[in-house]
Amino acid sequence: MPTVLIVEDEPDLAQVMELALGRAGFDVLAVDTGSEARAVIGSRQIDVVVMDRGLPDMDGLEATAFLRAAGFLGAVLVTSGHAGTDHVAASLGAGADDVLGKPFTLAELVERVRGSVRPATVAEAG
Repeated sequence: MPTVLIVEDEPDLAQVMELALGRAGFDVLAVDTGSEARAVIGSRQIDVVVMDRGLPDMDGLEATAFLRAAGFLGAVLVTSGHAGTDHVAASLGAGADDVLGKPFTLAELVERVRGSVRPATVAEAG
């Protein structure tokens, strides 16, 4: 079962995202700061990170760049109320694989996360 880390500081949104992804068959963890995301990535196997752009302790793109620099190879899906090609380019430049604009439907979130799960490599599969 793939593990998804939600990094979202709005508690109600984080809760419904966690419920939707859990019902879709994912193991889900949720934190509300970039610092907590860094700690979780360092201690757990995470397949997909759903990263909010506006976090209380840092920009989600800063957190994404840190995860990439630390060697995180899983998918990163940035969620944000920002719009436009500059935002998408900045997100991808920071290491995101996909960008999902707010507001979004839970069905769209689940499908984007499903599409982001990378198949196990031959070495990982044994």
